[in-house]
Parts: sequence; structure tokens; C-alpha cells
Amino acid sequence: MLALLVCVCATLLATEGWQLWRVRQTSEQQADVVMANTARSLAEQADAMIKTADTVVASLVQRVEADGTGPEARVRFHGLMTSLAAALPAIHEMGITDTHGNAIVKSMVENPTGLNYAEREYFKFHATHDDPGAFIGERVKSKIDGSYNITVSRRIDRADDSFGGVVVTSVSLEYFQDLFDQIQAKSGGIIALVADDKTILIRSPAVVTHGALSASRFWQQLIPNTGQGITTYVSDVDGVRRHGAYYRLPHYPMSVMVSQSVWDIEAGWRSELRTHAIILGCFLIVVAFVGRRALQANRMLNAQATQDGLTGLANRRAFDQTIAREFRRSARSGLPVSVAMIDLDQFKSYNDHYGHPAGDACLRAVAGAVQGCVRREGEFAARYGGEEIAVILPGYDKSRASDLAETIRVAVRSLAVPHALNTHGIVTLSVGVATSMPGVGVNAWPDLIEDADTALYAAKESGRDKVMTYPPMPSALHGRIQPVRRQLTVGPM
Repeated sequence: MLALLVCVCATLLATEGWQLWRVRQTSEQQADVVMANTARSLAEQADAMIKTADTVVASLVQRVEADGTGPEARVRFHGLMTSLAAALPAIHEMGITDTHGNAIVKSMVENPTGLNYAEREYFKFHATHDDPGAFIGERVKSKIDGSYNITVSRRIDRADDSFGGVVVTSVSLEYFQDLFDQIQAKSGGIIALVADDKTILIRSPAVVTHGALSASRFWQQLIPNTGQGITTYVSDVDGVRRHGAYYRLPHYPMSVMVSQSVWDIEAGWRSELRTHAIILGCFLIVVAFVGRRALQANRMLNAQATQDGLTGLANRRAFDQTIAREFRRSARSGLPVSVAMIDLDQFKSYNDHYGHPAGDACLRAVAGAVQGCVRREGEFAARYGGEEIAVILPGYDKSRASDLAETIRVAVRSLAVPHALNTHGIVTLSVGVATSMPGVGVNAWPDLIEDADTALYAAKESGRDKVMTYPPMPSALHGRIQPVRRQLTVGPM
């Protein structure tokens, strides 16, 4: 029964564990899908915004190369840039520089005299490269209003293909910040725009810092090489372990990261885990309670099956099992085993004279006295039948067994239970003791019981209230037929 309860509980725990593991996997997979879709969507939006800025720059380059940068052209360019910047919220400002980096047109300043951008990365690149394509610059701080932007620029070529200046558009990082903040407020986690040069351009929620943030070592190595994916990493910004998705812009050297802390992703799973744990705990408590009651009931049934209800001693069934087991053990160990058969003297007349309730009380008192003498490990007392009690004494030779039997006889006499029809005036008992040595004498435990019973009969015949050992003296067996299985020998008590 205990094994069954353990198996049931173990199976239940294993099933619950597997289900919760599946729930955890499902939660992570769902979070992956959401983050991957969000990263892709934001990357495509950012790519479209930057592509729009590049289209504006390419158009302005064509006009500058066709119309030049004279006073009238500058006025027209300023008006055009101002209207385009107002119409495109992602564009912060636009400008045109000459060959020395001096601003000649700025959308935010009507007369940009004194503004020079020769130190900017994009200007240095176009001044030294004849590549007509777009150049995506680093994160820069505006010299006009101090905001941070990324630049999209193209080279202006003169008629002889020499360097003629730069057209540049600043894409507002504040615009991206607002966009990312709106998404992050709904979904939580972290959203960031990361350049291929390992710089975090925008992060939501924002981190207060005096300079650009460097992406974690993991992102530095992964994003430029793989383009998109899902993984787990530890942030170098706040040390939080996160699980997230990244998607590289299709046309420009930057990527969008969307991630959540592992703790937040597992929040729903932990909630379900707590619920399951409470339910499972209650169930296990009930199972433990029911199992405990069942085990107690099982022990009671076992006790009832092996215990005598009147005396509290072991019953005949338990006696037979024990004597068979001890006989086998004696054969293996080479040690003797003894049996003492006890019978109350004149007990039928006691019942007739005092009544059966008094007889039952007498039996209980005698059983208690016998049990009080049988205290060592292995000693075993049982009600053999009626008023007979049998005691198994493993390892006892004839002398030790006889001594213990005498102790029992004296203990019962000391009870001084009145018995008017007994010769001694009190309840007494007679004891027959038999001993078996492996390889000598009896070969089966029923023979040993028969020997002890023979010695008990001899004690009765010799006057009762005595202990006799097998083989008894011939005079004690007067009138009793000898067992045919072997010849009794005469010997002293």
C-alpha cells in the first residue's frame, strides 16, 4: 500500500512537472514570436524613415548639382528644406555645406554664417571618397538645439567630378525614442536601436548618460554577422539576464533589439506554478492523510490477524509462522531453539466455579505475567489455544529455557489469583520445555512442539505447578503412550 501511494504521488509529480515544463516552453515561444514580430516591424519602419531621408538628400544633390548654390538658389533651397522638414516628422533638419565644411543652407537657420561641419565624420568621408551613395553617420549632437540625431548624407560633385560639398539630413533620434517608448509602454521590456559600430543609438526605457552607450558584448558580435535571430544574453547596461529578438535594417547599418527579462517572461509561468503547487500540495496532504489512515487500518488488520483478542499475545497463526522461521534460522546458524508449552492448572474447574468472565480476566492476568518475563529480543509468546500459552526461545539451550520457564511459573504464582478448586489454592501453571539442536534429535518444528507437549503432560502427571524438560523421567509419563517416531530417553530434569 505504501509503495502504491508513493508510485501515485511520484506519477502525479512527474506529470505536473512535465506539464509545467511545457507551459514554460510555450510561454517562451509565444514571447519569442511577439518580440520577433515587434523587432521586424520597428526595423522596417526605421528603414523606411531613413530611406525617405536618403531620397530627400538624393533629390537635393541633383538640384544643387544642376542649379548651383548661388544666393537665389540658397533661398529656394532654404524654403524647400523648411517645408520638407515640417512635412516629415522623422527629419530634424537639413543642410548644405561647401568644400570647407561651412554651412551655406540650413533648414533651421535662415543665415547659417559661422557654422562649420568639417570635423563631422560624414564630411570627412565625402571629402576623401568619390562614392556618390548615401553615408549613414554616427550619432551626433546638433550645433543648433543640442538634440541627438543620425545623419544621412551624399556628396556633391562639380562638373569636373571634383568635391563640391555635402548635402546632409539629420534623422531625429527623439522621434525614434517616442516611437519606441509608445511600444515599450504597452509591451514592457527593452527596445533599442543599435548601430553596427556597436553603439546604442536609442534605448527605451532611456538610460541617463553623458555619452553613447555601448551594446553588450553579445550584441556586438552577433548583430552584424547574423542579421536576425532570438537568443538570451546578460545586459552590460544593467546586468539583467534577458531573452530577446533582433532584426537588422534591410538597407542601413543598424538593428532593432526587442527583449524582456527572463524573470518577466516567466511571470505567467510562475503564477501558474504557484497555483499548481497549491493544488498539488493540498492533494498530497489529502493523499498523505488518507494513506496514513489506510496504513493504520492495515496495521490494525495485520495486528488482528496475528494477535489474540483476549490476551493481547500473538495468536496461533503468528506462532506457527514464527516457529517455522526460527527453526530455519537455527538450521543455518547451528544454534539451539527451545519451546515452552504452558497450561493453566485446573482451568476448566476455575471457569465452572467462577464463571467465564472471571476466567477471561484470569487468562489476561496470566498472559501479562508471561509477557513480562519474555523481554529479550527474539523471545516470543503466543496463545496456543484455550488456556495454553507457548513461548519460543531462539538460541536457548535446555538449561536456559528451563530457567526462564521457572521464572514464568513463579511470576504467575506471585499473582495469587484465588482458585478454590486447585490444590494450591491459587492459580498455577505447568510448563513443558523442549530443545532442538540442529542435526541432533528432531528434524521439524512440529516434532519440537510435540516434545514440549510431552514434557507438559509429564508436569501435569507429576502434580502440576512444575516445569519439566524433554525427555521427562519415565515415572512422569505413567499411563501416556510414547510417540512412535523415536524412543524417549531417561534423564534428570
